[in-house]
Amino acid sequence: MKFGVVVPNATGGVRGDVPVLMAEVVRFGRRVEELGFDGLWVIDHVLTAEPIYSTTWLDPLVTLSYLAAQTSRIRLGTSVVVLPLRVPAVFAKEVSSLDVVSGGRVVAGVGNGWWDKEFEVCGVPKKTRGDRVEEYVQIIKKLWTENNATFKGRFYSFENINLEPKPLQKPHPPIWIAGGSAIGKASTVYQVNAERVLKRIARHADGWIARAYTDLEQVENDWKTIQKHASSFGRSSNEIVFAHIIWMCLSEGRSEQELRRLFAQSLNIPFEDTRKEALLGTRREIVSKLEGLAGIGLQYLIVWPTHADYELVEFLARDVFPSFS
Repeated sequence: MKFGVVVPNATGGVRGDVPVLMAEVVRFGRRVEELGFDGLWVIDHVLTAEPIYSTTWLDPLVTLSYLAAQTSRIRLGTSVVVLPLRVPAVFAKEVSSLDVVSGGRVVAGVGNGWWDKEFEVCGVPKKTRGDRVEEYVQIIKKLWTENNATFKGRFYSFENINLEPKPLQKPHPPIWIAGGSAIGKASTVYQVNAERVLKRIARHADGWIARAYTDLEQVENDWKTIQKHASSFGRSSNEIVFAHIIWMCLSEGRSEQELRRLFAQSLNIPFEDTRKEALLGTRREIVSKLEGLAGIGLQYLIVWPTHADYELVEFLARDVFPSFS
């Protein structure tokens, strides 16, 4: 299992001092790289996405460009860009450019999005989001891999288009698609995704990011469904990286009041839901939960700390990597 870490690029509220924030992002990112983690990951929301989040984030590609200049080896990923809100050709150009300047280190994590206001302010009908993701991924891959690319779709059509620079990674930077079944039995926030989301992942994704706040049983069932659909599309499940993003926090030495405060910096989700589904516990409890994830075949864990948690990443590098890497 490989491990990545979400960097604390949240802005607004208690994290509103952006110059201080960026200095911490760089310091934390460099330490994560030194410790041997595989990737640095950033969150994307155009707006403060209520009711789940109590903050918004700096633009993900701008943040990763900044980190690319401050690091040398570690992968740089988005988890995840709300793809329907982007113009696919522009996004393809941005990611391709980032891949070149970073030395071929980008993972493009994308998803449908869900916050109504973001679709409203960007002028995109929310009901088209799934179809847009499916079409946009095809467009992006074409522009990355073909000269004189031609495409005819529902939202975009073009002929003989050549996008440069092409990405450094060949055939292209991996595109990981997020999504999956809902967590209705554990949360009052998320809604159920249709199975067509899993079909889309099976057909087009180079990796799947199971979203935070999904219990182990549902993650495993979704992965089995993706594998089944991949086979029907003539793909091997080995072509799809099985990843999961999840909140993680050590509880040792912290009162419940402090834990509530740490999660409230970014989340409006009831703390009871957080306690059920986040990797929140003692070192021994976290290792036990990681063993459960390894048992269902998880290949990549994106650790989402509540803040620039040096104690957590040091613990993972020292005590977890030897057993799980």
